[in-house]
Amino acid sequence: MADAKEQTELFLKRCDEVIRSGFIIADTKISDLLKAIVSSDALYAFLKSATNGYDYEAAKRKYLNYTPPGSARKALLLPEDPTEKLAFIFFLLAEIDAKTIDLNTLLQEYFYTDGSLYGSFYAFCNQVIKPFRNAVKAMFRGGTAALSVGRLEAVRAASALAPAIDAERARVYDAPLPDAVKVDALLLLNAAANSVSDPETLAGVLVGYLAFARGVGFGVDTVSKFSQGLERIKEAL
Repeated sequence: MADAKEQTELFLKRCDEVIRSGFIIADTKISDLLKAIVSSDALYAFLKSATNGYDYEAAKRKYLNYTPPGSARKALLLPEDPTEKLAFIFFLLAEIDAKTIDLNTLLQEYFYTDGSLYGSFYAFCNQVIKPFRNAVKAMFRGGTAALSVGRLEAVRAASALAPAIDAERARVYDAPLPDAVKVDALLLLNAAANSVSDPETLAGVLVGYLAFARGVGFGVDTVSKFSQGLERIKEAL
């Protein structure tokens, strides 16, 4: 049996094949992509964990009923949380494969561009297949290494810190601190905000920020949230 690295490479290859396929054979390529997931012990366990208890019907009502301002057509929204994004796209592709959702209708309704199926399918790949590919890849160390047991929980813990990071940036910006201190704090917080999908990097940034915050005497409210989140990440990794 292929090892986890080979299985992941096959998944990435199948994603690329969907992207290159064009609309005419897209159904077959999407089916091949899902088969690559089912045949991979690591990927299957990973997505089983991500989709466990996920309310896909509620998600469809939320993400398939969005009409952008000034537009008469609906558009697909994707969840911001990386774990939920994976679950939603996986179920969406499964419905396309099962013909519960007609791909042609989906393209025309949510990915309408210039009226051509080529343009709509190109938009679909950019908005659905590529994020799915990249999200799965991001969950694996180095993109192709075996999935660590707690990595999904680490990503969840890291993603959950995004609101606290935003709140801390606003607090620092308004705080009566010397400009040089503010600049250093915001540099660290910007790095943290850019690392919420990478728990290892975020953990390192948080260690640095907590040491910095103690050194300059910041308050404990947001900083304590960082400490709690850091501990959850460290426990999961």
